[in-house]
Amino acid sequence: MSIDLQTLAERLGLERRGGAKVEISGVASLPSATSGDLCFIQDRKYLEHLAASRCAAVILPQDLASEVGDRPVLLAADPYYSFVQAIALIRPAAPASASLDDSARIAAGARIGKDVTIGPLAVIGDGVEIGDGTTIGAGAVIERDVRVGRDCRIHSRVTLGRAVRVGAGCEIHAGAVIGADGFGLLMHAGAWVKIPHLGSVEIGDDVEIGANTTIDRGALDNTVIEQGCKLDNQIQVAHNVRIGAHTAIAACVGIAGSATIGRYCKIAGAAVVLGHLSIADRVTITAMSLVTKDIKQAGVYSSGTPLLENRLWHRNNARYKSLDELARSVARLQKKRR
Repeated sequence: MSIDLQTLAERLGLERRGGAKVEISGVASLPSATSGDLCFIQDRKYLEHLAASRCAAVILPQDLASEVGDRPVLLAADPYYSFVQAIALIRPAAPASASLDDSARIAAGARIGKDVTIGPLAVIGDGVEIGDGTTIGAGAVIERDVRVGRDCRIHSRVTLGRAVRVGAGCEIHAGAVIGADGFGLLMHAGAWVKIPHLGSVEIGDDVEIGANTTIDRGALDNTVIEQGCKLDNQIQVAHNVRIGAHTAIAACVGIAGSATIGRYCKIAGAAVVLGHLSIADRVTITAMSLVTKDIKQAGVYSSGTPLLENRLWHRNNARYKSLDELARSVARLQKKRR
């Protein structure tokens, strides 16, 4: 849709400078913008890109307003957030038209809410409850006794295992598997014995789960993902894990069984959290870190060896073998000095 800059400013609650009648019909990055596009900058270092951009208007912080000449601007405390809000106004998502595809298989005992869309070849089991306004994508499998809240988007080929609970306003992307058995095994008489998984998975409101992410059901108690969590693609969440509200986790993270992660945490890509650990609220774990013990205070935590030139890495790796003897030598010297 097209919207003039004055109307857009009013809708976003932002101060406008210049260009009241400029028509905004799209959004773009600074280098790719054409006339009619809205852009944003968050930092002074992008001013040089703005000078060469063809965008119609830009959202930026108050302290940069005097440095962009006569270009129409919207002033925002958080330009990125305001830009995201503008996208929703300029490029609104097309509403789904409620429909139940003829090829879908819906058990007689399932309860389907109002304005629900169920795509081709989806399977809805007995005792399932699907809330109003929810969309179930093609080939999704919703096993028995699952409950899905209102206004959710369950994309194609998602599997929700038996008795999983999904809150309102959630989005689960293609290929995710929620509620498979966890990796619970007991060694007995020289052979592995599978531990029954009698728990399930509870997902709070406004949670987003990325493509091909897996969240295992609990053994006795439930695995819990609290409200507002955002999980990227290809994450493994093992049985009986609890993830606190509004925590964000990037791709390829592995979380072992019975770990507890606090609220408002951020875990970067390919990090690993070992089982039965507890992580405090507002902890940030940087990429590829290995968490091997409890984290009891908020802060930023890292582990691992940063990238080095290959020859230097091999040299340092060879020296690791001498660290123990070096430490013993230093300890002997300190003892002599005493």
